Amino acid sequence: MTASLTSGSAVQQAKHQLRKQISTRLKQIPPDQLALQSRRVIDRLVSSASYRSAASISCYLSLPHSEVQTDSLIHDALAKGKRVYVPYCPVEDKTTMRMVRLRDSSHFDGLRPNRWGIREVDPKEVESLQDDDGAAAPGGLDLLILPGLAFDPYRRRLGHGRGYYDRYINTYCLNYPARFNNKPPPRLVALALTEQMVRPDQGEEIPTNEWDRLADEVITPDEIYT
Repeated sequence: MTASLTSGSAVQQAKHQLRKQISTRLKQIPPDQLALQSRRVIDRLVSSASYRSAASISCYLSLPHSEVQTDSLIHDALAKGKRVYVPYCPVEDKTTMRMVRLRDSSHFDGLRPNRWGIREVDPKEVESLQDDDGAAAPGGLDLLILPGLAFDPYRRRLGHGRGYYDRYINTYCLNYPARFNNKPPPRLVALALTEQMVRPDQGEEIPTNEWDRLADEVITPDEIYT
């Protein structure tokens, strides 16, 4: 499996195979190890300069398994007065992801799972919440926390195959200077468990297409890749 594949179908096939390998590995992580690794990753993030200086962040809402748990991060950000936005994917539009602002910790704690088992804001309240793209959102996002299935030290990311984050970044983030008075795009930070890092010695490598976006950094329990 190589990241230099040029055929679109070959890249998709390689991604599918890698997703199967990583998913199998993630299912074997004991809950106590998941919690321990998550704490170490979040500790690294909250002590970083990019997080400390961020006034506005977007963060994925973690599943209870197979990825870095973000509940403590969201509570920390809200407690520190940061504006926190979370993903919302309308049922009627399978290509769009919006970022909507959480009101407070109670609002976050009351979120319920959507059709994929991922917590999400109530569709009935979405239009009443601040959108990161709206005029009421001062200056856009400073930090965008990325989920994913697999990562590598070169900051490549393999998602779950729906393309929501790559589309969001390409559509809404790359043109920040024009939209927000020369503000740079938000810093893209991926959070990874040890088991989510690919293993080149076992023939694993993340294949990419031209629309796949690199993270600015990947944080693991033991390393920060920039």
